[in-house]
Amino acid sequence: MTCQPTFLHRAFPQAVFLFTILSVCVAQSLAQGGGGSNNPTSPGRGAGVSHTIRGKIFMPSGNLPDQRLRVVLELNTGGIVNEVFSDSVGNFEFRSLSNGTYKIVVPSDGRAYDTSQEVVEIYGNFARTFTSQIYLKEKGEGATLKTKEKTISVADLQQVPKDAKKNFENGLKRARENKPEAAVALFQDAIRIFPEYLAAINKLGEQLRLMNKLAEAQAAFEKVIAINPKYALPHVNLGLLLVDLKSYDEAITALENGIKMDDTFPMAHLKLGEALMSKQPPDYDRAEKEMTRALELGKKDFVQVRQYLFNLNLRRQKLDKAAEQLEAYLREAPDAPDAEQVRQKLDKVKKAIEQQKAATKN
Repeated sequence: MTCQPTFLHRAFPQAVFLFTILSVCVAQSLAQGGGGSNNPTSPGRGAGVSHTIRGKIFMPSGNLPDQRLRVVLELNTGGIVNEVFSDSVGNFEFRSLSNGTYKIVVPSDGRAYDTSQEVVEIYGNFARTFTSQIYLKEKGEGATLKTKEKTISVADLQQVPKDAKKNFENGLKRARENKPEAAVALFQDAIRIFPEYLAAINKLGEQLRLMNKLAEAQAAFEKVIAINPKYALPHVNLGLLLVDLKSYDEAITALENGIKMDDTFPMAHLKLGEALMSKQPPDYDRAEKEMTRALELGKKDFVQVRQYLFNLNLRRQKLDKAAEQLEAYLREAPDAPDAEQVRQKLDKVKKAIEQQKAATKN
């Protein structure tokens, strides 16, 4: 199960897979019949049977994690079988497992959540897939979860009632199926049960925006911020919406607030750059800095930023730099649907540069 792309993704089609990170396995060392020293040896083990455990991790708030978490598979009787990292939305998988009783452990980060574990018994004479859900428990008040990518305040890690959480998860499913009306209804049900459900209110705003109900979407993002101003994502979502509404000064404030709390959203930097370039008077230097940061974070998924930087340099009348951006775009995305149009545009810019040089000589 994967998480519905956020408003950040939909705002930029080229980056729709931006926040999706593939799960990274640390040690896929045990193949069926391989016979490693940690391989389970159960009396009921069937010859040739190779089972799979698939699971999902939920933060203490009930939200999906937005960074990879370490997951350890142990024999219930002791001994580590395997170790993987979840993907960026909490999915993990262990393969090539024989019959036996296992323990899935998510170790504490030492700050925001305690070690959690789940026992799973797998059995059968044919290959089966077993599922598990791990709900992390909050470690202590006032703690902060810090990773290389993000800093998450425990204020955002809410204890969510089970019924509200169920409606939220069902809402995510409908959103993934591109059924925004159904998703909105489920998020609203979750909020009725738990009126301060940050993730649900934010997701409600995202779906309302997709339905072009911009005033309602804006109200949802502002409501989340009012409940907990330390939650970065609604600030960013609000900023993106305000850029679309051409309310550039307000958008700059919202995006800057979000970036101060979490610098890792490429779309936030891109749209902040767009707002800085579009406001009156424009601030081209800061706009270039923000767009360059978006490229650094988003890499090839954000190659379209090159065209924003091209336009910025055209406005500055810096044709050499404008051409450099188009050349970089073609190097990084040679098979892009608009590659031929970009080549034609580049040819025109180069001709203009040659004409400028000729005029200077004369």
